[in-house]
Order: sequence, then structure tokens, then C-alpha cells
Amino acid sequence: MTRKPSAERGFTLLEVIVALAITGFVLGGLFTLLGASKQLSQRSVDSLHETADLRAAVNFALLENEFNEVEPVLQVERFDIRAGDLLEEPIRKTAGTTQALQFFEIIDPERDQAVSGTRWVRLLLPR
Repeated sequence: MTRKPSAERGFTLLEVIVALAITGFVLGGLFTLLGASKQLSQRSVDSLHETADLRAAVNFALLENEFNEVEPVLQVERFDIRAGDLLEEPIRKTAGTTQALQFFEIIDPERDQAVSGTRWVRLLLPR
């Protein structure tokens, strides 16, 4: 049995270079996807924290008013909660009420955002 000459075995230099180039392109694409995935994950976590902080401020604003004593428990100090006017009473009413609806606004100066809503407040005297 005769063997083939050793020059015919293995890969040529061109085949090795092409294989390395293809591997480099694939790895580059994978690292790019991994980096983008990490950035997206970090942005999602930041957005979740922002939403939780704003939700806490809204909950605090719903409970806090000049007729209620609520302990200030907000961990984020950047929100400015402003109480507005009491909303108009209904035209038709059969008895005096001890509660009224009040407008409030939560302002975040860092992000230049404002959230508004209404809350029930307890009145000192029935109207």
C-alpha cells in the first residue's frame, strides 16, 4: 500500500485564514449582541427604579394632605408634591359631606415631568 505524499494532507494557508476571518466575524457579532443586551438590561432596570419611585410618590400624595398627618417616608427627595384647589362640589346634594376631591401634582424637576391626579381629603367641617 502506497501512501500519498505529505504535501496533500491538511489545510492550506488560505483555508486557515478564511476560517479565522469567518470565526472573527461571528465572534464580533456575538460580542456586539451581548453588549447591546447588557445596555438594554441596564436601561430596563433604571426604568423600573424610576417607575417604582414615581409610584411611591403617587401613593404618598394620595395619603398626604393638610388634613391628614402622614409620616414622610419617601426615600427619593427629588419629587415635589403640590396640592391644588378643591374641586367643585356636585350641584345636587342631600347632606353635608366631610370629604372633598382635591387636585394634586407631582413634579420631577430632574426629568422635567409632571404627574397630576385627584385625591380624597377629609374636611375639618362638613360642607
